[in-house]
Order: sequence, then C-alpha cells, then structure tokens
Amino acid sequence: MARDGSAFRRVVPSPNPVRVVQAPVVRLLLENDRLVVCVGGGGVPVKADQKGRQTGMQAVVDKDLASAALAAELEADTLIMLTDGDFVSENWGTPEQRNILTASADAISAIPFAAGSMQPKVDAAIRVARAGGRALIGPLDRLDDLLARKVGTEIRGEVAEGIVYA
Repeated sequence: MARDGSAFRRVVPSPNPVRVVQAPVVRLLLENDRLVVCVGGGGVPVKADQKGRQTGMQAVVDKDLASAALAAELEADTLIMLTDGDFVSENWGTPEQRNILTASADAISAIPFAAGSMQPKVDAAIRVARAGGRALIGPLDRLDDLLARKVGTEIRGEVAEGIVYA
C-alpha cells in the first residue's frame, strides 16, 4: 500500500520483462505473412517454478519494455513507438528543451527523462538498439513523416556524433 494524497492505493512491482512467452508463435505468424498485434498492454506477467511451470504474478508489465523484449527476441530491425510528442526531448518543458533527431544508445542513456512518461520508451529503444536494431519514437498522427525521418527520434547502436538535435 502507498499513500496517494489523503488516501491509500495498492501498488505492485513493475519488473523488467525478460522475454515474451509467445514469441515463437509471433515469429511463426510473421513468417507466414500475418499482421500481429501484441504486447500493447504489456502482457500478463508470469514466473516459472523449478519445474518450468508458469504461474501469474501480481505485477505491471510496461508495454514499451515488453515490446522491446519481443523485438530483441525476434531480432527485429525496427521498433516503432508512437506517442503524443514530435520528438524525444532533452530538458522537456523548459526553456532549454532540445529535440533529439538521432542518438546512439550510449549517448541517450546518459540523459534523464520522466520516469512514467518518456523514460520507458527510451529504455526500450536502447534495448532494441543494443540488440542490433533501431527504434523510432514519434507522433501517432505522423507515422509517414516518422518513417521518412522528417519528425521523431531514431535511436541506434552507433551514431558518430552521439546525439543529433533537430
């Protein structure tokens, strides 16, 4: 239990997802040219006992981190995370705000972001980039522009400049 204003609310852990149990099924569907919609809500957290039996556990799985776990497991070349903002921004909401166009996983990992907002997306992007892919984070209503690299942030394993600002 945790205090929430003048009341209390129940809290549960949010573990970092290790893998997606249904990844082999997702891979099979993709290999058979099917469109797969998955891990949008993060999924149901499970743990395995000594015999390998899986049981549900009380936890919340972040959808971005679950998507990154699946993308890394599938060796996806690109993970796209759509959000309200046009870019991932350093110093967001301040006069020093700078929009990030492209960043290496190492360079962006040194920048703090809002824990309940952009940080999970950046952490997910870093995981994908370090697994050999790239991640795009950008506005839901401008997917074509994001793919054309006119808007949004791209995070890759290596970027010569470390960070390129828009």
